[in-house]
Amino acid sequence: MLTFKRRYLFTGCLMLKTGLHIGGGEIGLGASGSLVVRTPDGKPYIPGSSFKGAFRSTVESLAPLVGLRSCGLMAGQGCPGAQGSEQDAFNRRRRAENWRDRDIIRHLQGGISIDGQTIRLCDTCWLFGSPFTASRIFFSDLYLGGDEEGIVQVRDGVAIDRDSERAVEGLLYDYEVVAPTQVFQMEVWLEDPTDTDVGLICLGLSEFLSEFGGLGGHRSRGLGRCQITDLEIYELDLTVDDLEERAKRLRKYLLGRTPADKMTRIEDPQDFINRQIEALFYKEADHAEKGSQ
Repeated sequence: MLTFKRRYLFTGCLMLKTGLHIGGGEIGLGASGSLVVRTPDGKPYIPGSSFKGAFRSTVESLAPLVGLRSCGLMAGQGCPGAQGSEQDAFNRRRRAENWRDRDIIRHLQGGISIDGQTIRLCDTCWLFGSPFTASRIFFSDLYLGGDEEGIVQVRDGVAIDRDSERAVEGLLYDYEVVAPTQVFQMEVWLEDPTDTDVGLICLGLSEFLSEFGGLGGHRSRGLGRCQITDLEIYELDLTVDDLEERAKRLRKYLLGRTPADKMTRIEDPQDFINRQIEALFYKEADHAEKGSQ
């Protein structure tokens, strides 16, 4: 049975340092042939799915550096979260032996040997979701923080012949971008995470706080660089042993109406992020020491 024990809320602003293009799947008939995604009232926004995908790929690239497993959704990494031989083999074994849900979870956590290969779900698939497990992190759509003029610009593009390094005649095009310096409101929820999950999230937050995060299309042309600002972190932890303190926190959460009323606000978000990342390094060192014994 699932129990509700921990929750984190990360809020802040996502500021564009360069232009941003997230296509809306429509071909424009006016000023541009490639439109940005918009709300029904015509304002550009960032879909939560787009931000989640960019955030996930950022975390996946960093996780192995601190000793954690990440398949990057590519086959051949021993994780059934990615489409490929491991997922196919895992599903064949699951159906042949008629596993129950608890059997699936046990093998995803501890691993199972199939054809001489140990297959188990990687750390990033546990956090961001897989065909076998729900995501523990949720990204809301990001909407503009203000109503400013000149939000959307139109830029020209041209196809380049890679051999001649010249523009291909007749292949000119244009596309819309959201102008730099625009600010979008960010809200990310983390539900019942492990300590590893929290550390992974902090890896991604650290990159975006440092302006190293990327989002949207045409990034090779300089688009999509952005930065998280005004970060606030709220925490609810019901895992404490003290029953009176646990009841106090739960009562506050159930009766409160705003994040500040319901949860505990982390006073120093940067210090919190640093401590969570440091904990990942200690965990890696501990695993290395046990492996050498």
